Amino acid sequence: MDFEIGWNRFNLTLLGVWPEPRKMSRGSRFLSSLIFWSTTFVAFAFICAPQTANLILKSSNLDEIIENLSINIPIAFALVKQIVLRYYKEALSLLLGQMLDDWSEPIGDQARRTMLKNARISRTISIVCSTLTYLMLLAFISLQIWSNTQNASQVDLAGLLHPATFPYDKGKSPNFEITWLGQFMSTVLTAICYSCFDMFLAVLVLHLCGQLTVLRMALEDLVNATKRTDYSNFHQQLGFIVQRHNQLYRFAIVVEDCFNLTLLVQTIICTAMLCLTGYRMITSVDQKGEKLPIIGMIFFTTHVIYTMLHLFIYCYVGEMLLRQSTGIGQSVYDCNWYDLRPKQAVSLIIVMCRAKVSFQITAGKFSPFSLEFFNAVLKTSAGYLSVLLAMKD
Repeated sequence: MDFEIGWNRFNLTLLGVWPEPRKMSRGSRFLSSLIFWSTTFVAFAFICAPQTANLILKSSNLDEIIENLSINIPIAFALVKQIVLRYYKEALSLLLGQMLDDWSEPIGDQARRTMLKNARISRTISIVCSTLTYLMLLAFISLQIWSNTQNASQVDLAGLLHPATFPYDKGKSPNFEITWLGQFMSTVLTAICYSCFDMFLAVLVLHLCGQLTVLRMALEDLVNATKRTDYSNFHQQLGFIVQRHNQLYRFAIVVEDCFNLTLLVQTIICTAMLCLTGYRMITSVDQKGEKLPIIGMIFFTTHVIYTMLHLFIYCYVGEMLLRQSTGIGQSVYDCNWYDLRPKQAVSLIIVMCRAKVSFQITAGKFSPFSLEFFNAVLKTSAGYLSVLLAMKD
């Protein structure tokens, strides 16, 4: 299990929102709460509130509004993700406890290999997303420092990472150093939170997919396993499978209840960010031509890939969950049901009917995540981008 969730545990502990499945001491709980409230306050005080004030008081044209929103929206939503993880900490702890039990259960080699395969996919997603996050952070900070040196005379920027309005003179020392450090810490922590939320969801769903695959293997081997005992324990084995299927369904329901509203907002924000980032990239090239630094193009390109990747992760794991859950019925059909007595074979029909109710993660219970949904979001973003470019022209 450490191989599967170790990367997420480190990052979420850093933010004070790791849902520890084991009993925690009072000191550990206090430290976790202190880290959570500290990081939340710093991000709100140094980026969200000042940037919102800057948007209202000083943004005078479309380009300034889009630049402000393209930074403020994902950072504000990262805080929302952090609060959601904290709010559902108890429910998520129960899910992690079930995952720990699944890894502790004695199972066959083939089932263990299936679980390890999904664990490798989860770990790969975590490493790739984290690497892309740190690369985007490096590109963004480098781009902002370069922009500040090019516009050193502009008092509004004052050399900060994010244009913002504060109720004090941010140009004086030590106000400037404290503000810059606060914005730097907030940018790093919110970027980690934005990415870790998605990685943690992917880990939960992929683990569920692995358990569904193991259940399908048990169904396909049900007749052969009970044949060796003259079908005397057929109903006992079938009862265990049905019970396990219901347990996995409850697991999926908890994941859906914890994340569906956040995923709805995430889908809307991904659509908007693909549009806004594409607009900034195109207009930057048009305005500055060859003077646009290579680090700027790296940032814009990485940001687009980063946004698309996270949306794709939702849709990929959602597609896997749909296929594995509905595949339960196919696995029933693939077993040697024709070797059973009629009364026993009829019991399998009930399982097939139950498998028609698919497991899914949805965007606010409006639409399940799938590869088709990913395609629809990309088309919508491209349509909004063309509208913005037409408004500019």
